[in-house]
Amino acid sequence: MKHYNTIGIDLAKNIIQVSVVSSSNKERLNKALTRKKFSEFLAKQQPALVAFEACASAHYWARVAKRCGHDIKIIPAKAIVAFRQGHKTDKNDALAVAEAANRPNIKVAPHKDITQQAMQSVQRSRDHLVCERTALSNHLRGLLMEFGLVIPQGFAALTRCIPEILEDGENELSDIYRPTLSRLYERFCLLQDDILYIDKQIASLIKDNDTCRRLTKLEGVGPISSILLYSSLGSGDAFKSGREYSAYVGLTPKQFSSGGKVNIVGISKHVANKKLRAVLIQGARAYVYKLKEPKTAKDKWLFALIERAGYGRAAVALANKNVRTAWALLTQGTDYNKYQDNLLQAA
Repeated sequence: MKHYNTIGIDLAKNIIQVSVVSSSNKERLNKALTRKKFSEFLAKQQPALVAFEACASAHYWARVAKRCGHDIKIIPAKAIVAFRQGHKTDKNDALAVAEAANRPNIKVAPHKDITQQAMQSVQRSRDHLVCERTALSNHLRGLLMEFGLVIPQGFAALTRCIPEILEDGENELSDIYRPTLSRLYERFCLLQDDILYIDKQIASLIKDNDTCRRLTKLEGVGPISSILLYSSLGSGDAFKSGREYSAYVGLTPKQFSSGGKVNIVGISKHVANKKLRAVLIQGARAYVYKLKEPKTAKDKWLFALIERAGYGRAAVALANKNVRTAWALLTQGTDYNKYQDNLLQAA
C-alpha cells in the first residue's frame, strides 16, 4: 500500500502526541490529543502508516488503527532514540517515531492480536502469583527462624509445618504473632489454590489453541513456554526468518566483526526476551538431562553435542533450534514431526 502520510505516535496514559509527516517528508501536524479525540482522529484519516513506540497500550491502539484501515508498526524505544533531535519532549518523540518508521531495515516489535495478548496476560498473572507465593514463603520462614522454628525446604513442608506450629502451645512462638501467622498462612493457601486454578486454565487454553498444541510437541517445550512463544511471535511477519526471531529472543551469538575478521562471542545478557529465553533454556535442560538413547536425527545431533560441549551449551543450542522451528510452524502452518528435519532447514 502506498501511504499518503506517516503518523508517529508518542503514547501516554491520557494525552497522546501525534506527528503527521507527508510523503514529501514534511511535518504537517504535531499536537496533543486526548484518548477520545485520538480515536476520532484515526477514524478520519486516509489510510496511512501509523507507527507507535513499543510501550504500554501500544498493542491496543495498534488494533484500533488497524480497524480504521491503517498499516501499523510498533517500534522498540531503543531504535527510536537515534532519530530524536533536540530535547526530549513529546513533540520531538512523536516526530522521531514517524522518522524511524520510514527507515529501511528498522526492527519492529511483533504485533499481538487480542487472543495472544490475553494468553500472555494469563501467564504473567500466574508468574506474579508465583513470585508472591515465594516471597510470602521466605517471609514466614525468616520470621519463624527468629523464634527458633526452622521449616525444611519446599512448599509442601511449609504447608505441613505451620499448622503444627500454630497448634503447639509449648513452642517459643509468641501469642502476639500467632493470629498474624494464621492469617498469612491462609493467604499462602489461597495463593496455592489460585496458581493451581491458573495452571488448569492454561492447560485448557492450550488444548483449545491449535498453534500452542503444535508447539508443545517440540522437545523441551511445555505449557508455559508454548504460550510465551505464541504470544511473542505475533503473526510472525515481524521476523524475516527463524534466525531473526532467535536473535530477538537472545539465543544467537553476538558478533564483533570488522575488516573481514569475524569474531563471535556468547549470547547477549542484555538484548533479549529474558523471560522467554529462561523458560526455553530451562525446558531444554530438562530434555537434555533425560536424553539417554537417541532415536531421531535431532537427538543424535544433540547427544553428540552433549559429549563435545557439555549439557549447558547443548541446552542453549536446543532452545535455539526450538525457537527457529516455532517460527516455521507458525508462518507455514505445519505440524512438527520430530523424525523429519525439514522444518529446521526452512527456519
